[in-house]
Amino acid sequence: MTDATGHLPYWTLEQLAEGDLSHREGKLAEQHLRSCAHCAAELASARALVAALEGLPALSPSPRFGEAVMARVQVVPAAAPAAARSRRWLPRTRAGWVRVLVMVLGPVLPLLGVFAWMGANPLSGMGALWTGVRGWARDVAWNLMAEGTETLIRTGLFQWGADMLSGIPGPTVAGLPALLLAVVAAVPVSAWVLARLLRAPAGGMLHA
Repeated sequence: MTDATGHLPYWTLEQLAEGDLSHREGKLAEQHLRSCAHCAAELASARALVAALEGLPALSPSPRFGEAVMARVQVVPAAAPAAARSRRWLPRTRAGWVRVLVMVLGPVLPLLGVFAWMGANPLSGMGALWTGVRGWARDVAWNLMAEGTETLIRTGLFQWGADMLSGIPGPTVAGLPALLLAVVAAVPVSAWVLARLLRAPAGGMLHA
C-alpha cells in the first residue's frame, strides 16, 4: 500500500479523498493514517482541494458559443500526397537552394563549354571529340584485356585451359585441336539448319 518512502502514494490519497478506493484499500489506508501524521496532513489537503473544486459554480457555454467558434475556424484543403512529398524534399532556406543549384550546374557547365567550343568549330570540334573518345575507349579496352589476361594467368585458369586443349586427341590446326574447331563450327551451322526447318515446314506439318 505504501511506496518506497513508507508513505501513501499521492494517487491513493486523491482516491481516498474522492471516495474512489475500494473497501479493503480504504481500510488499509486508514490504518496507515492513524500512525502517519505526514499522510494525514496530505489527505487533509487533498480533501480541501476536492471540496474547493466542488464549491465552484457550474458554468455552461452560451447557446451561440459553438457558432462563434466555428465562425473562426478556417478549413484548409489537404495537399495531395505527391505534392506533400515533393515539398518535403524541397530546400527551405537560401543556402539550401544555392547547394541545389551548385549540384545541378556543376556537371552541366563543363558540357556547355564543350558544346560552345564545338559550335564555334563544328568540324574540328567533332573530329577532336571523336578522336578523344576513341582513344579513351581504346585505352580502356586494352587495360581491361591486359588486366583480364593477368588475372587468368594468376588464377591458373589460363594454364588449365591450355592443358585441356592439349589433352584433346587428333590433329591440330594453328595450334588448336581440329575436333574442337569442328564442334565450334557445327554449332552455328546446326542453328542455321534448325531455323530453316522451322521457317519452312515440309509436307504441310506445323512446327512449334
